[in-house]
Amino acid sequence: MSNLPYSRRGLLRIGLGSAAAAFLASSGETAPEGRKVDPPKEIVKAFNIDFNWDNGAASPPGTYAHADPKEHMRFYQEMGVNTIQTFCVTYNGYAWFPSEVAPVTPGLKRNFLGEMVSLGHQARIKVYGYFCLGANPFWEGKHPEEVHGSDSDYIKAPLTLKYLDYFSRSVQDALRKTDIDGFMVDWVRPPKHTRWLECERGMYRELMGEPFPASGSPSAEATLEYDRRSLARAWKQLKQAVRSIRPARIWTNHPFERPGDPLWNDHPLLKEVDWLLNESPDQGLLGWLERNIGPRTRILQNLCGWADHDASAWKKLDPRKFGLYGFAQADRKTTLPSAENAANIKNIEALREAYHAL
Repeated sequence: MSNLPYSRRGLLRIGLGSAAAAFLASSGETAPEGRKVDPPKEIVKAFNIDFNWDNGAASPPGTYAHADPKEHMRFYQEMGVNTIQTFCVTYNGYAWFPSEVAPVTPGLKRNFLGEMVSLGHQARIKVYGYFCLGANPFWEGKHPEEVHGSDSDYIKAPLTLKYLDYFSRSVQDALRKTDIDGFMVDWVRPPKHTRWLECERGMYRELMGEPFPASGSPSAEATLEYDRRSLARAWKQLKQAVRSIRPARIWTNHPFERPGDPLWNDHPLLKEVDWLLNESPDQGLLGWLERNIGPRTRILQNLCGWADHDASAWKKLDPRKFGLYGFAQADRKTTLPSAENAANIKNIEALREAYHAL
């Protein structure tokens, strides 16, 4: 593909890394001494061309509307992926399919998501979408009284029943109109509580079963419990919304800030979610995650996208245990991975070699 910012160099000379060699050596039905071993889990080789951002800022609606699904699929196939993460609704709140709930991306002349799914399934590649839970600029503009501003960080939207209803209907819309295999839910965290919105005071009564404190500020312990219950309610409603339509895999992205975060210790979401992505390059988080997930939850490790990622770290992971993932911001003109970030180019090449080796 001459128009891609990455070459095919090295694909014919790929050597097996230690993790790949270990996997291939142990993938038989029995161990060398004849002992039965469990069959390996599917190897997840995932990548995302990211439409959320444009030169470090949230992409204005329509920025990447000219993207060609066939060109994107060629890139993914050259990359050697078996899993694509693309978009149902980007962070800005606009849909990439003919949604009747979320506004459609301005300038979109095709069902981008639907075509990606069709092409991916023809190539035996699973295709997942994306939704952002903690913020939605379109929703925020329509409901300014129910979202935080500069008093919170990047998380703006309290998980009110009104917002959860909108979010759930948007998810159901995508499940009805496309054949996505599932979707990622990003920014699964509560807003900061430097001030409490009126809608949050109502949520407090709903979730805690008691009036909002007359002092105007619940204790740290009560606030933590409120946040845990808020996230648990959101997770329960999302599961029910999906199950009412059809089976689909749900995964969440980096819903914690540190190992041992009391917000997430023994939380039902971590116990029940299908996949959980550690977006951070810090593999030290994986041990804590393993202790908090359920028996059917699969952890994915991100290896590409941040300035301090090093995709060669895949060699330290057991690919039967941890799925592999990477992303790259799209170029405004080509809509394929931007060639401006030298570190990301290096990581994409390393992932390409890993994916073909595996």
